[in-house]
Amino acid sequence: MKLSWKLFFITTPIFIIFLTVFGSWMIQGQFQNRLDQEMNQCMVENQMFQNSFELTWNSLSQEQKEQTSIRRLVDSFHRKSGRESSARVLDGEGAVLYQDGGTVITHDIIERMDDSHNMGYGIFQEAGKMYAVVVGRTSFDTYIETTKDISAVFDSRSDMYSTYQTGMLMLSVLVGCVIWLIMFFVMRNMQKLSGATRQFARGKYDVRVHIRSGDEIGMLADDFNWMANEMNLQMERLQDEVKRQEEFTAAFAHELKTPLTSIIGYADTIRQMELSPEETDMCADYIYRQGKRLQSLSYKLLEMTMAGKQEIAWKEIHVPSLLQEVKKTVETVFSEHQITLQAEAREGVIYGDRDLLGSLFINLADNARKASEPGQTVTLVGEPVSGGYLIRVSDNGKGIPKEELSRITEAFYMVDKSRSRKEGGAGLGLALCRKIIDLHQGGWQIESEPGRGTTVSVLFGTPAHAGRERRRSRRAKQRKENAG
Repeated sequence: MKLSWKLFFITTPIFIIFLTVFGSWMIQGQFQNRLDQEMNQCMVENQMFQNSFELTWNSLSQEQKEQTSIRRLVDSFHRKSGRESSARVLDGEGAVLYQDGGTVITHDIIERMDDSHNMGYGIFQEAGKMYAVVVGRTSFDTYIETTKDISAVFDSRSDMYSTYQTGMLMLSVLVGCVIWLIMFFVMRNMQKLSGATRQFARGKYDVRVHIRSGDEIGMLADDFNWMANEMNLQMERLQDEVKRQEEFTAAFAHELKTPLTSIIGYADTIRQMELSPEETDMCADYIYRQGKRLQSLSYKLLEMTMAGKQEIAWKEIHVPSLLQEVKKTVETVFSEHQITLQAEAREGVIYGDRDLLGSLFINLADNARKASEPGQTVTLVGEPVSGGYLIRVSDNGKGIPKEELSRITEAFYMVDKSRSRKEGGAGLGLALCRKIIDLHQGGWQIESEPGRGTTVSVLFGTPAHAGRERRRSRRAKQRKENAG
């Protein structure tokens, strides 16, 4: 069953029940008020009858009492009163002394009366009619009984119930129609949302829901549109990631193909041909160099994989000593290519893994060397700045075109492919650098101009920020240990 019908069949009966209870309460209240008024009037009439009877009887002398009957006495004032109720006068034994011809109701009111109650009443049904009977006891032990037909009060209640039921039926139909219309308009927006969801599930990721409403359905539509936008972005990111993976696979296969082809070719030449010692040495040397290149490639890939998965061992690192270590590591290669490396750093510390950060700046310095010509200078400069510590790696080499800057951190991407391969590179250095900087919650910026050189600026956070990262890392490690 649809939600709209469920709501309809729930709300309509609830409305009818509440309407019935409220109407019954109102009708019963009016009936009870009118019945109380009638009973009060009956008791007043009985009391007036009793007072008139006692006054008249007490005004007679003993001789007049003996000569006057109860009927003549009562007729003298009762028939002139114009009252609607009938009356009877009974003695202490229950024998009828007077009766005006009205309806006689059998009751036990007199038996239920005692010395503390001189008046009793009750409502009785006789021949399909309702009667109010009031009995009062006089001071000389006679009983005055008045009986009044109050069927009109009960008939009025029945008429009100009948009228109310008819009105309630008509109102229920009207309200049911209104509720159904409301449900229709409300569920129409839900149907729009449901249809958009089905289209989205079929692959139409550009579908959106246009519902102008400030209620929960409007909020749900806004959430759906926000979700659709986010999923679109996620899909685009996944597509970009798939594209990068495909490009990575193609580039990796290409990087393997060239040295492996050379190795197989030269090895086959040595195996099948008679070569001179010089030719054999040349082939072996080429095989050795291509093998070293494959080894370097595998190490770089391993470093990239490990950098993306390992946890940072946060330690305080003295920046001047770190840059001096980097200089000592690469200065032999720089000297061989007649390129000068200058390393200067003002006092300061950064936090992180010393080995990873050393690999970061070795890669950046080596990239700067590859872009430089003999006689040029590469500089490593560190200085504290507002919000952290900044380290710059600068060269005056070839530079990088603007259109290439957005792709240089992609794996296997090389601006000058022939020069990089000649130097033994595979285009993995900057991709590894990006991962290391991300792991240290740092930021970097590459500024370059063709023919004028490149500057890579790396900014590390303040010690307070690093402390938060260390605490976060420890909590994550502890949660992982607890889960294990």
